[in-house]
Amino acid sequence: MSPLNVLEIVAPPFLVIFLGYLYNLIKKTNTDLLVQFAMKVLVPAFAFYHFLRMEIDPSLLGQVFMSAWIIMLGSGLVGFFIFRMLSIKVRGLYLPIMFMNTINLPFPILLSAYGDRAIFFSLSFYLASLIGIFTIGILLVTGKNESHRVFREPIIYALIAAFYFKYTGTLPPELVTKTCGLLQNATIPIILLALGMQLSMTTLSHLKTSIIASVCRMGGGLIIGIACVKGFHLEGLAGKVVLFNAMMPSAMISYIVAHKFSSEGPLVASTILVSTLISLATIPLALILLG
Repeated sequence: MSPLNVLEIVAPPFLVIFLGYLYNLIKKTNTDLLVQFAMKVLVPAFAFYHFLRMEIDPSLLGQVFMSAWIIMLGSGLVGFFIFRMLSIKVRGLYLPIMFMNTINLPFPILLSAYGDRAIFFSLSFYLASLIGIFTIGILLVTGKNESHRVFREPIIYALIAAFYFKYTGTLPPELVTKTCGLLQNATIPIILLALGMQLSMTTLSHLKTSIIASVCRMGGGLIIGIACVKGFHLEGLAGKVVLFNAMMPSAMISYIVAHKFSSEGPLVASTILVSTLISLATIPLALILLG
């Protein structure tokens, strides 16, 4: 993939993120409603619509799903050993290291670069990350089992319904399909704007620690992603999607969890901002190398 093609793919999503960032700096909008609408309505509709169109071996999706879990847990271990060596004791910082941005950046870029098939694989990463943050993530921060929270996420039921229709040969009502098709068109612009708006409320703090955590997230994730691709013999598009997601910056949802369940929200938010800024360089490079 040429640098010019990469620029055409990467520039629009980052420009939309910047517009969201700039708008919220000027208007100081409460982004909670927008984020909730995107996560509770738009993303489930997006997932349902695309899953129904999927023509991929379920076992291959399972391997990508397992890769996502290995990358999350492996990145956490990388962070653990580095924190031990540097005497860093911040439990909440495991969240932005383990849980990568699996939606705001991967969806529009992969869709533009590789088409619908890439979205099917990337949905496996999103589902794994969503389950992980509400189980292992909260457990790491609080020591409490809050896994029931994952069942409050509509995307779980959207994917179950899509799986039922897909593999029983039953057609969903046309009204549902057309409505989800309409909603999914709005998903990518809204989630990009929401990310930019959320980043505008983030400030840098403990820069050195944030950089270390970002390197653990993106560098450690990439190394483990390469091991997963080799170990599962993931070739072609599946391998590209695994490697691309493995080196994504930290997910904004890690800040939401840290803010709610610990006092380390500002440091987590700083790590998200630093890793996202680093991704301005790493994402184009990744697309050039992956081809």
